[in-house]
Amino acid sequence: MKKLVVLLLVSYFGLASAQDLEIPVKLLSNSKNAPQRYLGTDNFGWTYTIADNEFKKEKDGLKLKYRTLSLGEIYKVDIQNPLQLVLFYRKFNTVVLLDNQLNETKRINFSNLPESLVIEAAGLASQNRLWLYDINTQQLGLFDLGQYSFKTITPPFTDNIKYYQNDYNYFYWIDAANKCFAVNLFGNVSALGIAPAYDQVQIVSSKELIIKKDNALYFYNLEKQTQTPIAIVEKSFQSFHYTAQILSIFTDSEINTYKITLPK
Repeated sequence: MKKLVVLLLVSYFGLASAQDLEIPVKLLSNSKNAPQRYLGTDNFGWTYTIADNEFKKEKDGLKLKYRTLSLGEIYKVDIQNPLQLVLFYRKFNTVVLLDNQLNETKRINFSNLPESLVIEAAGLASQNRLWLYDINTQQLGLFDLGQYSFKTITPPFTDNIKYYQNDYNYFYWIDAANKCFAVNLFGNVSALGIAPAYDQVQIVSSKELIIKKDNALYFYNLEKQTQTPIAIVEKSFQSFHYTAQILSIFTDSEINTYKITLPK
């Protein structure tokens, strides 16, 4: 009898563990959308996309658009502050700042500065500054938008930037060897670990990533080096975006928004 009880308990806990192998999600919304490049959704529910090199924000049927033909392709967009959006046109070495109505408030061509820069990465930092990575010096620094001055804060990087992401206080990057790093506003650099192979990645925290690989999503813990599947239903999708327990999946024809609780 004791052996039977033990066997039943082992079977039960084995089944429970198998069910916990995936991180569950709950569908919150579904919206149809024409094929385009999905950038993310802000805390106010505005969705940001690029189609035919036109930057757009949409919510409840309202659409705002911004396009400039003279700067080429939009390389990167920083949407963390809806009141000060940052569009980076890498080929023309230029950043454009937009307000929440997508009116252009500032345009900076870094080639035209007294000490020109060649920018590989750009994003919004705190105190009216930009994070900039300058290829000339191979250093990361802060650009003061009021003073139009640039100050490097790191030694030269030892490898090229493969992916980068930022918030007001930290700049994160993954280099060509998939090594992950973070630097704060004072130039203190931290090695975070090594990312697995990915097709797309988002840094959730200094310890956590969400990666897309072969049309599947995974939660990756840099410290534990563990990878857990996320239980989405899409068999094929273009991109994803995560913020504040909201996971958005962008396919060829729609955006699906999910509620998700990531492991701690």
